[in-house]
Amino acid sequence: MKRRSFLRTAGTASAAAAAGVFGILKFPRGARAAGWGAWPSDRLDLRLPDDRIASNVLEVQINGGLSPWDTFYTVPDWNDDLRYVHQFSPEAGDFGDPPQLNRDERFAACNYDGEPLWVESGISDGDGVPLFLGPWTVPFRNRPDILSRMRVVVQRHDNVAHEGANPLCFTGDRLGAPRLAGIGTAIQRYYSENPEAGGGARTTPYSYILFPGAVGFNTQAASAVGFHPGSARPLGVVVAPNSPLTALLARTGPVDPASFDRAITYYRQQYEARFRVGGLGSPTRSAERANYEFADFARRSAPDLQAILTNEQFAPIGAPMPPECGGAAGTGLDMPRMQARLAANLLTREDSQARYVLWVDTGINPTPTGGHDSHTFHSAFASQNITHTLAALAEIIGDGPGQINLDTTMIVLNTEFGRTPHRQLQAGQTGTNHWPWGYITLFIGGPVRDPGCYGRIGYLPGSEPEMSEDGYAVDYVTPAENRIMTMQAMGIYPFSSQSFAVGDVRGGVDDEIAAIERVRGTYLGIS
Repeated sequence: MKRRSFLRTAGTASAAAAAGVFGILKFPRGARAAGWGAWPSDRLDLRLPDDRIASNVLEVQINGGLSPWDTFYTVPDWNDDLRYVHQFSPEAGDFGDPPQLNRDERFAACNYDGEPLWVESGISDGDGVPLFLGPWTVPFRNRPDILSRMRVVVQRHDNVAHEGANPLCFTGDRLGAPRLAGIGTAIQRYYSENPEAGGGARTTPYSYILFPGAVGFNTQAASAVGFHPGSARPLGVVVAPNSPLTALLARTGPVDPASFDRAITYYRQQYEARFRVGGLGSPTRSAERANYEFADFARRSAPDLQAILTNEQFAPIGAPMPPECGGAAGTGLDMPRMQARLAANLLTREDSQARYVLWVDTGINPTPTGGHDSHTFHSAFASQNITHTLAALAEIIGDGPGQINLDTTMIVLNTEFGRTPHRQLQAGQTGTNHWPWGYITLFIGGPVRDPGCYGRIGYLPGSEPEMSEDGYAVDYVTPAENRIMTMQAMGIYPFSSQSFAVGDVRGGVDDEIAAIERVRGTYLGIS
């Protein structure tokens, strides 16, 4: 083919491909629903009312492990043998060499103007045990708009390694499962294929994952697609000053972008021709070809995404000085606030509004082993990192311009596991170890209208650490049920071969109807 004919043919076909690319990517379920994830017509009575369905979700993942005992599952009466919230109280002695500040001294260093160590939350667990808001929750304490919409959910699983627990946390499936797909993937696909839900084909993503300058502990599993098409993959964004993503979107380089696009379009057409019988008719369906088509479509749509992910969204925010709660200076960057700024912008845009944003949080001063993984000097790191992240989150919640409204947005405060209810038995007993057998997540806003709790964690006075059911969840949800809760809160039908099955819901349910009712009524607390 002559060069002139090649350029003319490629340019004409490019526009047609952009208009029709989404059509080849859909995998409809026939008469059962309009698009993937749409609620079956014969079960609409089980779907949440329209005014209770969340329009979008902000998920904040406390990467490394959130200790429930000094945050949202604080029980001051659990006080024998220096456990739970009393692990690092003054009575436990010095911590480390040189000695580190204990819990009370660290709290005093936060300069909270006479705030008590803990205050009643007005929420009781499944045993009727009153739960208090612990020392590192101060940014939430004076926010009744947040606390009145907060549901504490007890969770449990048995994966003690970050590399396995993170994929389980993000997807509800174990690492290596063919079905493994992030919740952002389900949301991306649902809105792409359901215009009647306020979605439809568009050039910018519905789902984003915000990584804090780097990717670790298998957090990339949050963008896994499993059995979904490649078009359902969320966009992963590394949040860092002068992010290289902005330069990539600008498509600066030695090759003229227009000429490059025409060449790629030509090669794409040649590839597509291989799927036409005798070179005629419509191409046969191929998931691989569909993914390639969408990747090319997304590349050509870079200017639309560039208008959203501007340089201003990645401008550095300096860490507070002096550091909060007597902590160290860390990297000098306020990464939680940088991620919060971008998350709020994506979720509140009038055009191209995101439906899901995952903020993978590693704190303002990550521990030596990464994020919130406080194997050493737990009080030192938790006081600074948890407090600061909650403050950054609270600042973007409200009714002001650019703030997240809890009537339309549900916040999921998630974590791959909790921390032990006793001091770690190694490393000088200054920290806590991984504890997946009894921990908590939070669901705030969206369909949650009243404060409450589902689940309970056992407490046996005087028991030996790691030698009994002490600290183990008795009633709880699994990571899979957590993901199903999020899908139902957004009005997405959670059961399909690409997402979840009835067997993923516990409690003796034997069909989809019973499973839906259990998740809605028992777990989410919505009658």
